Amino acid sequence: MAVVGALVAVDRFTDFSLFGTSSESRSSQVINSVTREEQVVLVSLGIQGIDEEAVTSTVFGVEVPGSGRTTFLQYEFDAKLGIEGGDVEIEQTGEGQFLVTIPDFVFIGHDNETFRLVAEDNGLLSFATPEIDSAEMITRILNDDTKEQYVDSNLEILRDQAEAFYSRLVTAVDPTVVVEFEFTR
Repeated sequence: MAVVGALVAVDRFTDFSLFGTSSESRSSQVINSVTREEQVVLVSLGIQGIDEEAVTSTVFGVEVPGSGRTTFLQYEFDAKLGIEGGDVEIEQTGEGQFLVTIPDFVFIGHDNETFRLVAEDNGLLSFATPEIDSAEMITRILNDDTKEQYVDSNLEILRDQAEAFYSRLVTAVDPTVVVEFEFTR
């Protein structure tokens, strides 16, 4: 017993450690190509939210009490919405008149992402339930359907911003020009 006590004391009160961990990680990255883009960001959205996922084990279709797992993931990011600038068409429709055709609005990208696990609730028998994958939750937050919802719910402001942007662009050359717009979506 004295030997065990001495080993614990040496481990706790000195820099010498009997027990520990060792880890190693490596990362490699190769940039294969650079592609020039003509995307025009018209709107930037500040998105914040909390995503909840809950799972429970079942036996013969009946939920097992106390086997539940719940995870709450807080997220925050800036979403960039706009258009493919190379797909915008500007055509002269008459003397001093132009028609600007704006392509479908798109989710261009996101930045300043923060994802943080804020709470977990695991029942007494949760060992029988698979763990919740927070990476899968993040993927669900940023999936194509969600990106499309951000575009759809901001169509009016996207149209207004596209009109303002291209009106300034065209009238900078000639302030007397009349500019009309057509949206493909």
